[in-house]
Amino acid sequence: MFKWRTASLIYEDSTYGAGITPELVYILQGYNTRVTDSLALPIDATESYLDTLLYHLKENSTRVFIVHMLPDLAARVFHRASVANMMSDGYVWIATAGIGSAVDSLGPDRFHDMQGVVTFRPYVPATDRVMNFTVRFKERFLLENSGIRDVPNPSVPLLWAYDTAWSLAAAINKYSVSSSTPGTGRTLLGAVLNTTFDGLAGRFRLVNGQLQLSTYEVVNIIGKSARTVGFWTPESGIFKNLKATNEKGIKQILWPGDLAIAPSGWSMSSTGRPLRIAVPSRLGFNQLVEVSYSLRTNTSFVTGYCIDVFDALVKNLPYPVAYQYVPSTIYSSYEELLSLVFEKKADVMVGDTTISMSRMNKVAFTMPFTDTGLSMIVVLKKDSSGSMWIFLQPLTSTLWITSLAFFFLTGFVVWAIEHRINPEFHGTPWQQFGIIFYFAFSTLVFSHKEKLESNLSRFVVIVWVFVVLILTSSYTASLTSMLTVQRLQPTVTSVQDLLRNGDRVGYQNGSIVKYWLEEMGFHKKDLLGYVESPT
Repeated sequence: MFKWRTASLIYEDSTYGAGITPELVYILQGYNTRVTDSLALPIDATESYLDTLLYHLKENSTRVFIVHMLPDLAARVFHRASVANMMSDGYVWIATAGIGSAVDSLGPDRFHDMQGVVTFRPYVPATDRVMNFTVRFKERFLLENSGIRDVPNPSVPLLWAYDTAWSLAAAINKYSVSSSTPGTGRTLLGAVLNTTFDGLAGRFRLVNGQLQLSTYEVVNIIGKSARTVGFWTPESGIFKNLKATNEKGIKQILWPGDLAIAPSGWSMSSTGRPLRIAVPSRLGFNQLVEVSYSLRTNTSFVTGYCIDVFDALVKNLPYPVAYQYVPSTIYSSYEELLSLVFEKKADVMVGDTTISMSRMNKVAFTMPFTDTGLSMIVVLKKDSSGSMWIFLQPLTSTLWITSLAFFFLTGFVVWAIEHRINPEFHGTPWQQFGIIFYFAFSTLVFSHKEKLESNLSRFVVIVWVFVVLILTSSYTASLTSMLTVQRLQPTVTSVQDLLRNGDRVGYQNGSIVKYWLEEMGFHKKDLLGYVESPT
């Protein structure tokens, strides 16, 4: 609506805070809006930590901030932002419904720190029931807490809690559930899920265990209250008045600094100089980042996939940004480069940088746009395909001996059954021995020519032929695998194998792989850093 194309996201580092972050970034991209910073705040963040983070945001050009966190942490963030003069002209603060739902219960000090903030809250009509409840709630609260004078109005979550208690009471009354009845918990839960009524906060109806909310208010915090400037529904989007949903847009908003005109959403860097972009000047992985030098002109050229992504991002910003690449000293570590950003000697670092917890404690990372992963380079198993006896390896010695024994046993059993009734099994002892030997091995290729007279011998041969079929198929598959697949088998298949064997492991200098290996249990003496040769 206001043509903002960049925003910074500040969220609580918890399940609640990170839950909507991917979806929010995805939705904003659909509206051609980019999240330039995505910062997670610990719930117990100190004031100095908040000041450092806000100073970092203040140094950037983006002036639109989306805040998604619970009210307590949000109040501290807005207070430190007010101290940093970031609740003044040119800034835009948008808070999600977790903050907007609790606006009515905020104290005067918190209202003072949130002047001009735009937020959202579920729409609850100011009916007579709600007004009556509010009066009774305050009277009851003052009666039980005589030392408190100023009692805020009940917030939307409090009204939801009240309606939830009513739904539980209604379910018990309707279904007459007794605590002594078997399966009471499941029956009671089903009764609550099927309960619908008009509560204080609107129609109480659960779908898949979730309260269905159809309308939100867009509110602007001004003075000591929150002023409704519009509404939103899934069907109609944003509009000014509930009675005229076709009247799109919102009413006048007073932005931070009491500005009636919407801020541009960005400003030039407060330092007034081009951004200094630190680039790792390293050998290897030139497809990601490569720094080349010209001795004739004494200048450097920066190329690579990461550089192309950054250039495309800057060119699509709605405001001009001047920047210059500053290649680092060759072979310097990533920690040194990140320290330059942390110490404000450089504004940004662009390169193939792995995100880790220790690094996140120093600098803020953008959303990851690629994942290179980890790989090992190991020696392959010795190729044994050149041996003339490789055809013996698919079967073990015991299996070879057993197979030969069953060859002769099958031939002997068939001869014992057939030689009395079948002329083809007659002859001298040497001829009969030859028939036994020949018949047994001819079944290997299913080429035996002797006709069998006895059904019993036919049964023995059928069973043996089936065994031979399985044996030959397994032998062929194993020999084929040995001649092809085993040539590609590595000597080590996982890092755990190296750890168990106490092997020495090499890694690229400056890579975070070293710290991962140390955390896995490798000793420093077993880790060898290497530098890729220019040639």
